[in-house]
Amino acid sequence: MLTSIRQTHTLCLLFAATIALAIGFQIAAPAAGGILLDGIASLAAAQELLQSMSMEQKQAHFWITLLLDMPFPFAYGGLFLGLCLRHGGKYAPGLATPAFLVIPVDLIENAVQLMALAGNEQLLPAKELLTPAKFLLFYLAALIALGSLGIRLMMTVARQLRR
Repeated sequence: MLTSIRQTHTLCLLFAATIALAIGFQIAAPAAGGILLDGIASLAAAQELLQSMSMEQKQAHFWITLLLDMPFPFAYGGLFLGLCLRHGGKYAPGLATPAFLVIPVDLIENAVQLMALAGNEQLLPAKELLTPAKFLLFYLAALIALGSLGIRLMMTVARQLRR
């Protein structure tokens, strides 16, 4: 699998899936009241949001989380992982670590949110750790993936200019 995730067609598919899911969030979020739990780390703010939502909004948010947010970490995480593995050179495994870790962290956060949206808020306090960890790993993975791609492109251009 790690070999195929580096291939151009796989990276293109993961990029397209990431964009499509991101657009899906923009289209679907108003049905849940416009604000999603995914960006809220504070327990008090998450509880406040849940209490302010109608049953229809909670149900919409549940389906947004299940159908869009559950596959999203595989799309963006796979994209960042593939870019790191393809362009990271001998440091690729280490560079890919944040991309690899963000996937399960985001999935666990989504599971906590699904439970809370279904009425079981027992694990909701975990968001205070999971959400900041997810964002840290996401931004770090994005920076490393795009940085490794940029460096590879600059090296390729420099090589072409020397010819």
